[in-house]
Amino acid sequence: MKNFSSHTEVNLSKEPEVFYLIDNPFDRIVSVLGGTSQVGQVVNSDIDLITVTRKGLPKSVVYSLCEVLGISMEKLSDLLHISHRTLQRKADDDLLSVSSTEQVFEIADVVSKGIEAFDTLETFRSWLHSTPYIFNGQKPLDFLDTRFGIQYVKNIIGRIAHGIPS
Repeated sequence: MKNFSSHTEVNLSKEPEVFYLIDNPFDRIVSVLGGTSQVGQVVNSDIDLITVTRKGLPKSVVYSLCEVLGISMEKLSDLLHISHRTLQRKADDDLLSVSSTEQVFEIADVVSKGIEAFDTLETFRSWLHSTPYIFNGQKPLDFLDTRFGIQYVKNIIGRIAHGIPS
């Protein structure tokens, strides 16, 4: 895994216990992306989330997401359906498109729910990179490139959180 710490600090990956002190689900999603300073504004409602999505997230949030997921920038660009080279050319403060921003928020929501269900970021990350039977030999991570895949992963995480064999 590439070290992105020169671009941003991701407190979540270093101290996941802090995550459990956050009651607001929007704050959990924002913390996955590096915090309010990375996202550019406070997000306390669906309206705030829509506002940020329409504006676009800065490219710098992808470093945080890569670190949290334990993946390369190239893998994240595949999940976002952006060429790796295009993503590389963007400056850290350049904004992602609406569709890419939406995808980033959706993936951050999966991470938020995963940490809650699996108790730690490391355990969730390990599961995300494994090949559970229910994913037909594929990694849950590989399903995060479409809305349907994201919904499927969220459903499985929900089942795990409620003790339903998955």
